[in-house]
Amino acid sequence: MQGVAEYGVAGLLEGRLSWTEWLKHASRHGRYGFTNTLLIPAQRRTATDIRSYDDWKKEGRQVLRGETGIRILSRSGKPRPVFDIEQTDGVALEEPEPVSTSDGLARLARMTADLGLYLDRGQGWTYLGDPARRLPVAPEMDDLAAATRLAHQLAHVLDARGRLDASNLDQDECHGARRAFADSVAFLVLAEAGLPTEHLSFSAPRSWAGTDERANATRTVRLVGEQVVRTASRLRYRLSKLPPPDSAPALKQNVLAQVEQKRSTRSPASRETPDAETEAPSSAREELLAALEEAHRFFIANLAGSWGASYLAGRGFSPEIQARWQVGHAVRSRQALVQHLRKRGHSDEVIVAAGLAKPGRDGELTDVFRDRVLLPFRNSDGAIVGFVGRQQDGFAGPKYLNTPDTVLFHKREVLFGLWETSDRLGQGVRPLLVEGPLDAIAVNTVMPGTYAALATCGTAISRAHLDALGHHTDLSASGLVLALDGDPAGRVGAIRAWRHLSTIGGPVETARLPTDRDPANLLDKPGHVDVQAALRSVIPLADLVIDERLERFGGTLEFAENRLAAVRAAAAVIAGLPPDQAARQVARVASRTQWDPAEVTAAVASAITSDPATDLAPAATDFPSLPDLEPHPPRRETRAAARPTRPRRTK
Repeated sequence: MQGVAEYGVAGLLEGRLSWTEWLKHASRHGRYGFTNTLLIPAQRRTATDIRSYDDWKKEGRQVLRGETGIRILSRSGKPRPVFDIEQTDGVALEEPEPVSTSDGLARLARMTADLGLYLDRGQGWTYLGDPARRLPVAPEMDDLAAATRLAHQLAHVLDARGRLDASNLDQDECHGARRAFADSVAFLVLAEAGLPTEHLSFSAPRSWAGTDERANATRTVRLVGEQVVRTASRLRYRLSKLPPPDSAPALKQNVLAQVEQKRSTRSPASRETPDAETEAPSSAREELLAALEEAHRFFIANLAGSWGASYLAGRGFSPEIQARWQVGHAVRSRQALVQHLRKRGHSDEVIVAAGLAKPGRDGELTDVFRDRVLLPFRNSDGAIVGFVGRQQDGFAGPKYLNTPDTVLFHKREVLFGLWETSDRLGQGVRPLLVEGPLDAIAVNTVMPGTYAALATCGTAISRAHLDALGHHTDLSASGLVLALDGDPAGRVGAIRAWRHLSTIGGPVETARLPTDRDPANLLDKPGHVDVQAALRSVIPLADLVIDERLERFGGTLEFAENRLAAVRAAAAVIAGLPPDQAARQVARVASRTQWDPAEVTAAVASAITSDPATDLAPAATDFPSLPDLEPHPPRRETRAAARPTRPRRTK
């Protein structure tokens, strides 16, 4: 394993692995140490969330039968197995909510204050404290640039043991390896804060690790990498421990009780008057639904003349299509919707609980959706329970933003378009899962007799999604088709979906879209023919999953050891297939690996009976841990202290 890690370090130096790509791995696996940021992707390139067998059990998830553990090195140097979330099934994990750039900068500023440092953005007064604890950031910088600059400086002021040492903050000497270190720490800290990192670029390690043959450039790369991971881990740990920036979750949690309490305080006469009953909803749930419906009318009224209407028309979504799908637009003003709903008699508690606003840093409510194209999510009764908003191209922030989780809306359980296509699903039209709402609208417009398209809207396909879909169609008969974007991310998403889709009794297939195309291009004339042809030419999703296993574990399949590893990895997938599908995949694997079909069948049989809980007994207590935030000085061990104590002889 150390050899694999050394090969990874050499790959960074020689350019086989870019520094930016390594940083992406470090943002996911940095808590396990520098060496493991190289070992994990070498074994499973697509790994995102790595934990031990026991840790997954604590989260309510179970490692799937037949999955092979990823070996990492513990702090004591012993190899231990861990598993990626793709290798598990069970309770869905809560995904972090997207944050605005200003909120991310505010979190970094709070962490800076917790460290005893002062962020000076030139607010107009003179700082009279210790100059060594002042971190200047130019006031003309936008929030993202300011956050990047701040994270860069924080990397410098922490010494090798995590203690503050402002003497390190010498901007005139920030170049070469020192610059690569601080910018790399900034990359990882920004990722932890939920901020973009695409604006950061890095020189090849060869340019700062030394080109002289007498210099040990490999050792320099390793030392910088270790220092980046160590420093970033300390800062990211502090960042993760900050309390939430606002009280919105608490408001959402208590709204039903508050609304019911307000209703109970009305006079008996007002509760018995028919007019009062008509004016006020009969339950707290109906108050939330009424606020969402009013917000939808407000969004629709603002669509005409907006950039959103022009953008959609330019992509082939005619005004008729926009009206049919009830597209709306959220204006840019931070309180436009809040003020509108207040005028309509909706309380602040209801507005927040419906996911339409959240408290800002100044205590005032702020609209969740601003300057976005809005589309509604509906429940099985057709009532609006949430929204998904698309950002204008070229603007900061997530491309798509969903309503935050509320008592009515849980993004991992809702499919866009399910209510709108329920009639066709009941008639046997085959369901098609796509990524975005515009993809779903385009497919339902162009190919209504072929597919009933539904969108997950940026969330991974979950068991709850399939349960909701199963209420409208017989998946064991119709199966479904998965059509994600034709880029590497889309391919990875399709493979990740396998762990849930493989449980469907019917055929599960995927459409391989052309690169840089998505289903929304059906309404765009240049992409219409290619995309429609791809949606009609589907292949079993198991083909894609098994081919990925063969490539990841077998590489070029040049050596017998690689072919054996590939066969075993593919066998773990085949073991979960129905017999008729398994026979076809056995033949495919045998052909690809030039392995005897009987031996592939034997590997499948072995995968069916194997149990990862017994042949991979992980020691949870021996995993790498986060570095101490307040490290103690190292203790000197004397030679006598290192020897075991012998019992004293008695005469």
